[in-house]
Amino acid sequence: MRWSYLYADQDTHHRFLNLYTLHYEVTKEDGSKAPYEYYVASRNSLESLKAKKPDFSRPDGVIMALYHVDPESKEVSILINTQFRPALGAYMTSFPAGLLDPDDEDDRVAAIREAKEESGVEITDLERLVPPSPTSSGLSDEIDSLILARIVCLGKSRLEDFEDIESRLVPLKDIPAMLSDTDRYVIPLPARLTLLYLLERFR
Repeated sequence: MRWSYLYADQDTHHRFLNLYTLHYEVTKEDGSKAPYEYYVASRNSLESLKAKKPDFSRPDGVIMALYHVDPESKEVSILINTQFRPALGAYMTSFPAGLLDPDDEDDRVAAIREAKEESGVEITDLERLVPPSPTSSGLSDEIDSLILARIVCLGKSRLEDFEDIESRLVPLKDIPAMLSDTDRYVIPLPARLTLLYLLERFR
């Protein structure tokens, strides 16, 4: 089949996230054509929807896997956030994350800022583990990247109103128990996979 984007309708008009109806023309294997509608949630404007302008070079947001090495014991700890997510009605256990500002040069610049604002930490040794990639392609056009970085200074966060976030350092040795305790910790799939990677990385 061949998919041809026609246009989109904006169904809601909210500040941060909106629903859109995408209109496609689908050419089937026998040459026949049929209209198709698809529904998507997006932070982008009507003019900059990924369906209209497929561009995966710049992420919308950045996820930060941040680690700290104790200067004396050399023990590695991972910065874990617990944040209330209204869409799920529960607290999620995950990593700090944030959106890129229009004037951010790249995701590294955003990571340094967001780590300071959301978790109160200063970071260095930034490494992009995952390039800009879709996070929920069946629901949204959001593109995120994943940055690994070392914490060099601990401080206080600067949260916005209604940001219900608690940050704490969890020793690497305690991560397996956290992953196994599904009654206590609700961990999104990307965060769960990243924690498994970090266990191997710092073994």
